[in-house]
Amino acid sequence: MPYLIFFFILSYKNHPFTCPTSCTSDHLFNVSPSPANKQKKSLQKKRARWKMRMRIPLTSSDLVDWRKPLAWQVGNLREKYDAWVHQPVDRPIRLFGNPLMEAATKTSWYWVPVVWLPIVFYLGWHCYTTLAQGNTRLELTSDFSIPIPKHVFPVLFMMGWFLWTFIEYCIHRFVFHMKPPAHNYYLITLHFLLHGQHHKSPYDGSRLVFPPGLASIVVSLFYMSLCKTLPETLGTSVFVGGLCGYVVYDMIHYYLHYGSPKRGSYLYSLKAYHVKHHFEHQRSGFGITTTFWDHPFNTVIPDEKF
Repeated sequence: MPYLIFFFILSYKNHPFTCPTSCTSDHLFNVSPSPANKQKKSLQKKRARWKMRMRIPLTSSDLVDWRKPLAWQVGNLREKYDAWVHQPVDRPIRLFGNPLMEAATKTSWYWVPVVWLPIVFYLGWHCYTTLAQGNTRLELTSDFSIPIPKHVFPVLFMMGWFLWTFIEYCIHRFVFHMKPPAHNYYLITLHFLLHGQHHKSPYDGSRLVFPPGLASIVVSLFYMSLCKTLPETLGTSVFVGGLCGYVVYDMIHYYLHYGSPKRGSYLYSLKAYHVKHHFEHQRSGFGITTTFWDHPFNTVIPDEKF
């Protein structure tokens, strides 16, 4: 629940948030730099080994002009786009020439809890106090309804969170990893803006979480769908759980790229899983906060030790 988010926020304080100029695949596994005079050679070997492991190009003889914004170039790659976008590079990406449009595509991680957690807490308290009044009923037929006590709120909340994990999987698999037709310039451009740029430059810390403006579209659709399906208080209770799940999703995604989870922990396994999704199995491993939905949809990445 919300306290989990604070755990991630506090844990971020122990890890770097900016990717230095010499950023390599070490940062995905957070191989801590050693003192320059003691373990420099060891660190260089590790970097070379991970570069070999992750197949990150050391040079960039590319199909695009990196001096110009990429948003309007990628559509011209056509049949070469899919292979190109899944060859990660260690360099910043500029999407738009207009500085305002470019700034709108970047979001610092802390804006996610700052924008959405107050809504989670307010609506959560509103739903709980409304249910506590004892006036909320679920109509099963025109002649029969059942009361919904306040004790049901945690169940509705967790139902919303679980529902979000399914939405998370579906968006990642069917929207972010759609394969745009090679002849369709606009769908290729849309795919790159939505998710392709993240796979092309996975070390870009400014594009690891959803901008609140873009996220608000999905959040609004989620809220309206639930309130159309369920009585308002029940629908909002489920919505609060789903919104909290989204915040945790964005925080975990950022942490998987820049955090340093303990070996053998759940977050370590998620991090290893996500790294394999980025660098080896781009057509599988779509779960971020959980691998649960990868199992019934047969998109599980084979187990491998790191």
